[in-house]
Amino acid sequence: MSEFKKYNIEEFDKYITSLNVSRGIKLVQLHHTYVPSYKQFTGNNHIQLQTGMRNYHINTNGWSDIAQHFTIFPDGAIVTGRSVEMIPAGIKGANAGAICIECVGNFDAGGDVMRKEQKDAIVSVVKILMHKFSLQPENAIVYHGWWTASGKKLGDYTKGKSAKTCPGTNFFGGNTRKAFEENLLPLVAGYEKKTKKMLETANDITWELNHTYFPIDDVDRFKKILDEAKKENNPLYWGYYKLVNRIK
Repeated sequence: MSEFKKYNIEEFDKYITSLNVSRGIKLVQLHHTYVPSYKQFTGNNHIQLQTGMRNYHINTNGWSDIAQHFTIFPDGAIVTGRSVEMIPAGIKGANAGAICIECVGNFDAGGDVMRKEQKDAIVSVVKILMHKFSLQPENAIVYHGWWTASGKKLGDYTKGKSAKTCPGTNFFGGNTRKAFEENLLPLVAGYEKKTKKMLETANDITWELNHTYFPIDDVDRFKKILDEAKKENNPLYWGYYKLVNRIK
């Protein structure tokens, strides 16, 4: 079992960017933990709560490790779980090719009110994973409640048929497909549309190179060089322009 590591969003971005994953990824599952909830989070017990979940998953559920690959806490911190190379124990019928994310809290109506820090982290983590694995958010993001307990795909939350209300009836406005498309999807899809458009600025080129091809040691200096090259219609700028579009 892997040692848990805690990241902020910038550190998580670098970690994912540098990660080599041999397993094919096609889905990103979103869950809420329900328990532990905000009541159990003290602000500095991330690893303790993650360890407790792993112990429960192994000793009570009989799984080989903690179910999820990543857990996002109320303060926006991200803690690693099982190896990304392992299939998660997240949604029966939708685990193959999936990344499983647990969001600490009870997000059913009347439960926890999601903090801005956690909301922003969830959106950012999903964006990073969409980009890393070249996924389309409208097809790749899934909720636990869109499947039955036996693993049959419903495609939407259906009371009385869905395995759970997870990720919560008040998660980003609800756990239905409609709520997802109206609330969470636009936050992620806006990013995806931006990365798909033709590159127009030195900032676009710098960002893409830094995230999809190679890290740039001095980002500000590199942007300045490209800005000057563009003003002068220098082949350097257009060379990087073509390179990034070829990579994409």
